Amino acid sequence: MRIVIFARVPNWYSFRQDRLAKRLEVAGHEIRGIVVEKTATLASLGEWAHKLGLRVMVEKVLKRLFSRGSTGQVGTDGLLRAVNHPTCNAPVYRVASHNSTECLKIIRMLQPEVLVLRGCLPVNKSVLDVPAVGAINPHYALLPAYRGMEVTEWSVLHGDPCAVSVHWVTEAVDAGGVIASRLLDLKRGESLGDLREQCATLSVELLVEVLRKIELEGIRPEVASSGMGRQYFAMHPRLYQLAEQRLKSA
Repeated sequence: MRIVIFARVPNWYSFRQDRLAKRLEVAGHEIRGIVVEKTATLASLGEWAHKLGLRVMVEKVLKRLFSRGSTGQVGTDGLLRAVNHPTCNAPVYRVASHNSTECLKIIRMLQPEVLVLRGCLPVNKSVLDVPAVGAINPHYALLPAYRGMEVTEWSVLHGDPCAVSVHWVTEAVDAGGVIASRLLDLKRGESLGDLREQCATLSVELLVEVLRKIELEGIRPEVASSGMGRQYFAMHPRLYQLAEQRLKSA
């Protein structure tokens, strides 16, 4: 399928070794382009350090520097293995905003069948209407129960199962129909950063699975039932600490 990826990363970030982009190409999809909303380096590093913790963030950076192209892939037995994939050479377009006129012109030129969102802010309907099939997004929690921000952490705090869901994207926050969800296996002593890294790895394989369903089964966008679930927002640092403690003692 013809794919365009939306992402928010600093200008120095390279997608040649990006695990999602590489995995989608290996699965046979044509990545027409990666449209990046520019973010400041300090802001991005601060966000990554908050979500992953310093240890996990440093491990990711070192792994990226020394992996020589290997990425994690979840096998049919549920185990994570290092797999060598070719580098991704898809063209990268950098814009001030995914909702800008410039971005709209770019994706109209690229003519994707599916738009894959990765860590993006809400996208306007005029952009979402461009892909021939629709837009999808990986979400690090069960939907529709946990919509919004830092939902991995909110799930842990409430003692609910942690999961990754892939859903259709609409203008409303995480309100599109769920295509697939998969639970994570929590291990005693893990940090919230470890859990988020599991989510990131699982989301790649779940996106591949969902794109296969779209291509082979012809599924199309649907809207989730109204009034279901709750929208969450940024978690207070004290609640974040409580969630971390709960996870480590689980």
